[in-house]
Amino acid sequence: MSTRWYPLFQPGNPQLRVFLPNFWMKLIRPYAEDDPRPIFPNRVHFIVSMEMTRHDVKNYLKKIYNVDTIAVRTEIRMGKTKEVGKERMVTKEDDYKIAYVTLVSSSYKVSSADELI
Repeated sequence: MSTRWYPLFQPGNPQLRVFLPNFWMKLIRPYAEDDPRPIFPNRVHFIVSMEMTRHDVKNYLKKIYNVDTIAVRTEIRMGKTKEVGKERMVTKEDDYKIAYVTLVSSSYKVSSADELI
């Protein structure tokens, strides 16, 4: 569902309606560069909107990018805390959600971590 307002329909006027989802996804590097864990060619990681469920992620990839998925797992990570200023006030970054997506083998594959820069 979109929160954008469209002009009211008047008879005779063309309907200029385009579906724009409120969700967003950001492709990220699976692990740090010096991490010895293997990078699987059909597994990608995204930072997604906190409102997205695993079904939303799967539908988003299918409907917008036409990418088939096998499985989607989501995880909420806590933002970092740090002390700032002379008073040593504690501030906290926002929490974020990570989606781990396993693609079908015929879909787009990431062959190396260098493509995720």
